[in-house]
Amino acid sequence: MHVSVLLREILSFAPKPTRRILDATVGMGGHSHALLKEHEEASLIAFDRDERAIELASARLAVFGSRAELHQGDFRDGLASIPRQSLCYAVADLGVSSLQLDDKDRGFSFRFDAPLDMRMDPRGGRSASDILNTASERELERILTEFGEEPKARAIARSIVMERRTRSNWTTSAFASLVRRDAHGRPGLDPSTRAFQALRIATNRELEGLDKGLDRLAELLRPGGRLAVIAFHSLEDRIVKNVFRNLKMSGAFELLTPKPVAPQDEETRANPRARSAKLRVVEKRPETVS
Repeated sequence: MHVSVLLREILSFAPKPTRRILDATVGMGGHSHALLKEHEEASLIAFDRDERAIELASARLAVFGSRAELHQGDFRDGLASIPRQSLCYAVADLGVSSLQLDDKDRGFSFRFDAPLDMRMDPRGGRSASDILNTASERELERILTEFGEEPKARAIARSIVMERRTRSNWTTSAFASLVRRDAHGRPGLDPSTRAFQALRIATNRELEGLDKGLDRLAELLRPGGRLAVIAFHSLEDRIVKNVFRNLKMSGAFELLTPKPVAPQDEETRANPRARSAKLRVVEKRPETVS
């Protein structure tokens, strides 16, 4: 069974008592399962864009019956129906999941040769392949620079435009090979890693409106409620850091993690993917009324 990143820390920051929980990115349900098990009077509302994740999480959380309510979709689009000041604890584990990375047919990883799709929600939107085929050279350079911090973005964008003259169906292997010709990775890092991250973020619009979504989650907290967010790369973490800083400056929130919480060595040895995780937590001041 999949074990969620920073699970012990997510449990330790849960307010007591915790009666209403929101999991913005339920994945395979690890955080939600542990929270519902520990807080027997709590109920949960959870979101995920990935249909397969909802299926797996629903099966895992079925033991809690009506205490767990799951919805397929982006949490940023599903918060309007949740009453203000109703949540005790909101958790968001951002970015791509192991479920997606390890599915060889989804096109998230260069470890497998597959169609370059990368959509967290395959029901709509442009695939990664569509973006490579239709975006201008300038837009491709912007994506690689802004979302991947790729120093060879201009050369890679030019190569993509040249390659698509004879290629319309991109695969993970074809894209990785093209990037490796122009980029240079650090020791132990595949040169295509940054470009894959950039294209995935663009495909799923992962950073678009993230700040507003986190602000909205904070608004839904009851006094004494907490918002915990796990980010996996500097672009996400920068947004979380800025949102939390502004919440603190408003006077209505207290920052419980002056420095982000990182996984302990024991966890990173067992799960190398956890090594880049950063957890930040804010608490709505108990005296706050909004």
